[in-house]
Amino acid sequence: MTASPMRWAQAALGWAARLVLPYAVVVAARHLDCVYILQLERYKPDRYGRWLGLHRRALLPGLEIALQTLTLALAVVLGEAGIHWLAAYGVWLATGHAILARRRSLQVSQRLQYTPRAIRVLLAAFGVSALVLGGILALAMLLPPLGDLLSRWILGGIGGLALAGILTPVTVWIAAAAVSPVERSIGRTFLVEAERRMRAYPGRVIGITGSYGKTTTKFITASLLASRYRVLKTPDGVNTTMGITRVIREDLRDEHELFVVEVAAYGPGEIREVCDILRPRLGILTAVGVQHLERFGTEAAIADAKYELLAALPAGGTAVVNADDPVCLTLAERSRADGKRVVLYGMGETPRDPAVRATEVQSSARGTSFRVVTGDGEAAAFQTRLLGRGNLSNILAAVAAAREFGVPLPAMREAVAALAPAPMRLEVREEGGIVKILDVANANPRGAQMALEVLAQFQGGSRILITPGMVELGPIEADENRRFGQAAAAVCDQVVLVGPEQTRPIRDGLIERGFPADRILTARNADEVADRLAAIVRPGDILLYENRLPDTYLEIRT
Repeated sequence: MTASPMRWAQAALGWAARLVLPYAVVVAARHLDCVYILQLERYKPDRYGRWLGLHRRALLPGLEIALQTLTLALAVVLGEAGIHWLAAYGVWLATGHAILARRRSLQVSQRLQYTPRAIRVLLAAFGVSALVLGGILALAMLLPPLGDLLSRWILGGIGGLALAGILTPVTVWIAAAAVSPVERSIGRTFLVEAERRMRAYPGRVIGITGSYGKTTTKFITASLLASRYRVLKTPDGVNTTMGITRVIREDLRDEHELFVVEVAAYGPGEIREVCDILRPRLGILTAVGVQHLERFGTEAAIADAKYELLAALPAGGTAVVNADDPVCLTLAERSRADGKRVVLYGMGETPRDPAVRATEVQSSARGTSFRVVTGDGEAAAFQTRLLGRGNLSNILAAVAAAREFGVPLPAMREAVAALAPAPMRLEVREEGGIVKILDVANANPRGAQMALEVLAQFQGGSRILITPGMVELGPIEADENRRFGQAAAAVCDQVVLVGPEQTRPIRDGLIERGFPADRILTARNADEVADRLAAIVRPGDILLYENRLPDTYLEIRT
């Protein structure tokens, strides 16, 4: 298939811009990068501002400032000397190409999503930068004679673009703050529309939350219920208020008998806000851990945020809760005291036996076999390709929820056997005789430990861990990463750490347990990871990719 003339034209224009206006390309790309970071920070100017503060040294392009200052000085000297403007442009072209060649995008693990909101911020940011450029051009016209008119325009363009490029991180912050009132107005309109739609929706809503496991539990729950009901689930990664309201407005139909929704929180009140719209009849609480401790401040605040889902259930509504998690058990008692019906699931013996329990568990690199026993005496044997104790817990949560909607255990066996891993969550791929275990959702201490247990089940070649470590754990982050390194030392043959500073505690933990220092490799980014692996990986090896940090946490190369 040949490319369309339009695509060829766009490519040609892009290359022409890079050749003729390289620094303009740098400035435009920096705008895209900064809006991308703002998007990762959920369009919060305050959070984006904190990110700028943490990365101010890396974002202040020292070499770029030096080159642009040199170019500007040379342009002034050449203009005063009456030398043709082409000389000044030639110097600027050379420095622009030098800067463009050195530039590295901030968009590494993901890419900017060109949503309507992102486009509005981009347009506002480009508008602010255009004002900066226009101001410098006007100033160039007012300065004492510096050659002919064209030379002044060239000089003003050089200076204006240089300043616009340097100020881009701040420009995007100004743009985000400027459009915030418009975004709040649009958001309120969407919330009202979603709330109106949910009031008319005849089906029932299942809400799922937890510090980890909620995405996989959502996929499994929807699969088990699909044998009897028409089910809509929110897509992978959609768990915020605005994302969920978009699904409600665009995808939810009256024919959907059940709506399975994953809800997440980066702060108090966020789950409550979306539950006020959803009005769930059943809520699943998978776990309460220290993930996002940095954002919440205390473990109690995390627990309170997760409880917002159970609190939103109506009187007599059903809370399906993980009995193997002590904090979840406490919240289950709190929910029962609030008049909710509580259904416990788990693998261990607890003071209150779970209504759905796994026994006779056998795990291997090929999957897990187990027997489900219910509180009313029903039992059935199951087999799944999903790996790890965490996934078994997720299956039990889904089984408990499906039973509440009348699905018998035997009807679930085929669905459980057919389950595939949720994308990038202990997903196993084999490429060229090399096994890759992808577990790159934002990691937490318990999830990381379970991933190492899965890696230990694989036999054959070398076991290699690739990880940037765990983040958002606040004051316990260094200790938890050190413990992660200690646990990895007992399982791994080689370790590739991504980010020298971020992963220093993991290295310390590995060394403390006697792991050979020459088997610990360090990379700064994905390109360097590939280089490190190329030198050590052989057919038969097993690679565990544990965690993928948001690009807001990547160590930016200066």
